[in-house]
Amino acid sequence: MSKVLIFTEIYENDFDSSVLEMISMLRDLNIDSKNIIVAALGDDLYSKESILQNIPVGKVVGYKNIDTNQFNPNILMKLATGIIDQLLPEKIIIPKTSVGQDLAPRLAFKYKYGIVNDCLSIEESDNHWIGVRPVFGGNYLAKVKIKSDKQIFCIRTKVFDEFDEKNINPSIEFFEYEHNIETNSQIIERIQEQSDGIRLEDADIVVAGGRGLGGPEPFDTLEEIAKLLNAAVGASRAVCDSGWKDHSYQIGLTGKDISPNLYFTVGISGASQHMAGCSNSKHIVSIDKNVDANIFKDAEIGAVGDWKNILPGFLDTLQNLVKN
Repeated sequence: MSKVLIFTEIYENDFDSSVLEMISMLRDLNIDSKNIIVAALGDDLYSKESILQNIPVGKVVGYKNIDTNQFNPNILMKLATGIIDQLLPEKIIIPKTSVGQDLAPRLAFKYKYGIVNDCLSIEESDNHWIGVRPVFGGNYLAKVKIKSDKQIFCIRTKVFDEFDEKNINPSIEFFEYEHNIETNSQIIERIQEQSDGIRLEDADIVVAGGRGLGGPEPFDTLEEIAKLLNAAVGASRAVCDSGWKDHSYQIGLTGKDISPNLYFTVGISGASQHMAGCSNSKHIVSIDKNVDANIFKDAEIGAVGDWKNILPGFLDTLQNLVKN
């Protein structure tokens, strides 16, 4: 088996944890972590060798003393192509982060790699890898086999547990970038998305509200529940389109993909477009007044009734449990 290349992002004080999920996924395919190469993308990696040493794979590569201009996509593309030119990997794994979603199709086009986007997993059949991805709004799963020998898989994050072996230390190789790294684009300003508490994509528990709440005020109660559960707050598209919550809270086909351990919804009917963004939740608990609501097909526990009658008792019970 040829070695597999994973691209990951390196920040000021740590690496993106999605790389540990990708390593776990590859271990399920019987790929030894020592046969995995991680390509690090970030600013001034030479000064961050201690961070790279904590990535549990056989080898980590990157360019030293490079300023990516806060993850300018065109600069990252040049660095990624430089790494591929030197390593010539047959299989590339890219986490479905904001950077990865931009990078994966561009690399596939440039190098004529076959690509499967938005994979939930990879299966192996007759020594071929098959990408498993949601289609038709998440109502079905498609198994996609790439005909070409060179392959890219862009993998959804928060699907696999993080690889947690600590006794693996990679060899580290820094490349010298000998070409012109200037691009025709430049980031003038980057505005940080404001978020109170845990990011939706990182949350182990998500509490979300839908149009059935009737307005923005009930989200105060959901925020209170979220604090007690150490959870993030999300919303359906109808909520965001109505201006009750910012679109950064939106979950679904046109919003954010989440994969929490627990997804607790109130007043969300579960349209297919919404379920496409949360179908990989391990456990779903829902409150809705419509007994035929689509979300009850996926919910392990469902309460049918007016949230105004159900939620206050739930909140009181939760508060008592936390106190005790």
